[in-house]
Amino acid sequence: MSNDTLNVCIMAGGKGERFWPVSRATQPKQLMNIVGARSMIAETVVRNQQVTSLAQVYVVTTQAQAGAVAVAAPELARANIIGEPCGKNTAPCIGLICALLAARDADAVLAVVPADHCIPDAALYAQTLRDAAAVARRERALLTIGIQPTFPETGYGYILADAPVAFAGPTRFSRVTQFIEKPPQARAEELIATGHAFWNAGMFVFRVADMLAALTTHVPAMAAGLAGVTAAARTGNEHEVAAAMAALYAAAPAISIDYAVMEKATNVIVAHGAFVWDDVGSWLAVAAHWPQDAHGNATRGAVLALDSAGCVLRNDAPGIVAVLGLQDVVVVRTADAVLVCPKDRAQEVKKLVQALQAAPATRGLVE
Repeated sequence: MSNDTLNVCIMAGGKGERFWPVSRATQPKQLMNIVGARSMIAETVVRNQQVTSLAQVYVVTTQAQAGAVAVAAPELARANIIGEPCGKNTAPCIGLICALLAARDADAVLAVVPADHCIPDAALYAQTLRDAAAVARRERALLTIGIQPTFPETGYGYILADAPVAFAGPTRFSRVTQFIEKPPQARAEELIATGHAFWNAGMFVFRVADMLAALTTHVPAMAAGLAGVTAAARTGNEHEVAAAMAALYAAAPAISIDYAVMEKATNVIVAHGAFVWDDVGSWLAVAAHWPQDAHGNATRGAVLALDSAGCVLRNDAPGIVAVLGLQDVVVVRTADAVLVCPKDRAQEVKKLVQALQAAPATRGLVE
């Protein structure tokens, strides 16, 4: 593998709890067709074919979802779909794919992206990732992709940056000074006013060797496991690889790559992502992607809205969902469940999932 090759890892282990009742443990957000005709993982695979060759696109998911991912993205080689022993957030996930790739070429550059985001401009997205790869090679830095904020969103993390990084291509780069977790409204407004803040899109680009070094330094509990996976991968023995992966995950903490590495590393650069981006994080977010009537009701399926405005309505079951006199309400119907909640509480739907999981009689409604 040439060290000029850009690899892409699609992280697809999310539970998608905010999209209940359509999403379930075995059918999470990334396997749903929330905004388009295809599932979000399928859209993500297609989008990243503009970034690199399909042979260099990998998916890391749960072992339980690996089969469903293979069905959703049949163009991917089955060997490129990697099932984690268990879900432990993004740091072990990223460490795993880095350790596997290091068995072939530690100088390879890797882009890591979520499976469930909406990015309409695939060409500009691809250009940004390729430019970020060039800077990662040159600077031996860890790159993150920041999105120019358009409003003070309190559900996103933010990236603060200052000094520009010289680059001859179309993408702009700056050195990161601070990562800020989901701020309150007033703080989000202050961040946007600085002109130096970006939404944290959860996308990263780096040399495999640089990320492995950072993980070894900042998460020493993972060091032996990462080395073990690389050594096992070099043997080509599937049983040895599986055992090494299990050992890595047994020792690894459940922690995000932001907390584990990015907030601690000293050589972090943000690429200014100029493409339209939406993480489609809740039923509220889908309104921007579904057809809307004259009163701002976003609908999918057989629904009828009278004297109602600003609602999100989805019907996946036979018959019709009819609403009368409602304002800013989410109604989602499946064959076995109905969700009704105010739009401004759509982010809290996972509380319902947790409550249903806690009761034996209703646990099947989320599995």
